[in-house]
Amino acid sequence: MDSISELVHKLGHSDDYFERQKAAWALVKIGDETIDALFEALENGEFSDLRYKAAWVLGKIGNPKAVEPLAKSIQNDSDYVVREWCAAALETIGDTLAIPYLVRAMQNDSSKDVRLRASVALRNLGAAEALMGLLKASEPETRGMAVTGLAKLKCEAALGGVACLLADDDVEVRRRCTAFMGDIISQQGVDSQAIESLAKALRDSEPTVRTEALKSLGKARGEQACRLSLSALKDEDCSVRLTAVTTLGEIGNVAALDPLVEVMFGQDEEEIRAWAAWSLGELGDARAADHLMKAYKTCPMEVMKKAKASLEEIFGVKV
Repeated sequence: MDSISELVHKLGHSDDYFERQKAAWALVKIGDETIDALFEALENGEFSDLRYKAAWVLGKIGNPKAVEPLAKSIQNDSDYVVREWCAAALETIGDTLAIPYLVRAMQNDSSKDVRLRASVALRNLGAAEALMGLLKASEPETRGMAVTGLAKLKCEAALGGVACLLADDDVEVRRRCTAFMGDIISQQGVDSQAIESLAKALRDSEPTVRTEALKSLGKARGEQACRLSLSALKDEDCSVRLTAVTTLGEIGNVAALDPLVEVMFGQDEEEIRAWAAWSLGELGDARAADHLMKAYKTCPMEVMKKAKASLEEIFGVKV
């Protein structure tokens, strides 16, 4: 059997990928006895292949003593790939002592890959408080990543802080905040502040934010969500109108019946009219069947197809 030093050497010097992998797993199997040699390789290894493999092995071994060496490398290594693997290893070890270093990486690292990996690590460490602190970061990308991390953690405590960012200068931050509201609603139930935030997002100057608001309203359901979605049927942007139509089908409130009929027989783009026919079926209201039959007989091809699908799949009418 190779010695620890021989196995570590192979991590960075072997030209054979499978030999490197075999050496890495052998070191994992040996465990804590290898960590000093791996610390040395991580700090002083000549090749980045050796350094990032050392980080990977340390993560798999999971000894908390590795947090400090990995934290040092995530701040100082010249290769972003090594820094990225250090973030992954800190996540795998699962020690909360890593949180401040991951926060620093999100704030300061020059590589987006490292910043993203640090964000995922914080999320998987359950570092909600740290992510809430990053909502005030100077860089919009960092704020956006923090919002997404908090959404994945289903962090209702962050709702107020995220709502404030609906006035952010960066459109992607605002879009992520709007998606956050939908995630909170789907997990925690309808929240008045979340609904108010979505109403505000529907007035945003950017179509991508308004579209995201409608997707989130689709998770809310209910009369208020229906009313807000109906207001978007007249939006100036066709992608927003299309999302409004499909969202009304998801919500399933019969208050949308007449407005959807109007869209289906109206002058909007054929795709939007077609999805109005589909959403009419999703409402499940028998009153829609006669309108759909008329659309099947008189409307353009795409509308006719969706009307037929609704009639057959929802109402059991053979046409």
